[in-house]
Amino acid sequence: MSLRSLLKGIIIWVLSRMPARLSALSILMYHSISNSGAFFSLAPMEFERQMHYIRDSGFETIFASEIDQRLKNAELENTVCVTFDDGYEDVYTNAFPVLKQFGIKATVFLITNEISGSYTNSEGRTFSLLSKAQIEEMQKSGLVEFMPHGHTHRKLTGLSETEQEEELISSRNVVQELTGTDPRVFAYPRGRTAPAIESLVKRLGFSLALGVVPGLVRPPSNRFNLPRNAVDRQASFQEFKLKLSDNLELYLRLVHIFAV
Repeated sequence: MSLRSLLKGIIIWVLSRMPARLSALSILMYHSISNSGAFFSLAPMEFERQMHYIRDSGFETIFASEIDQRLKNAELENTVCVTFDDGYEDVYTNAFPVLKQFGIKATVFLITNEISGSYTNSEGRTFSLLSKAQIEEMQKSGLVEFMPHGHTHRKLTGLSETEQEEELISSRNVVQELTGTDPRVFAYPRGRTAPAIESLVKRLGFSLALGVVPGLVRPPSNRFNLPRNAVDRQASFQEFKLKLSDNLELYLRLVHIFAV
């Protein structure tokens, strides 16, 4: 174990012993729920443990589409938003049954040009994506909503403004056609954004956009780059619980100070 990992573990251990409360909204970011071994995957048994904790701890789960109104009303305390990026098929096979078991809402951000297709990540691992029938079944449950995540999953920062606009509009149109809804929340592909892109997202009629910078959502948060807390196979259960606590903000400050 490196010194950096050891120091991070010590900080998490110390903070886990402190009284915890959540006075804001924590948006959790998942990708694959599988035993694939990919860096962004989480084992199904661990996902079940986490959702069990959310339910038994009395957190309220909300859709990403509900965040805007919650921000306006400053009704964020003890609230969690579970999100999945890309729309992998294992969200249907492994996560959906758990969401139903514990009555937890979730938002899935879809790569829209590959419905029923596949996606190969940066590790060279290929994952099947959700089919139209699976999306329809999940939506009908009342526990899962779908939002756009870019049409081709290209980094918007590497595209021209015209290409950026095409990615956003095409992605939104596909989700609208699939679900019959008016999707107003966007998740940046690979988390990459810039002030000009955020302005474009707003101009196109989206109410919110989610990034990948960790933290908690409070009324002053940037609505077009809201913080999210990644949960993957490297996150311990103590670290997961920390992401559902105000202590997360202290943790992020300490990590910055000690460059962990």
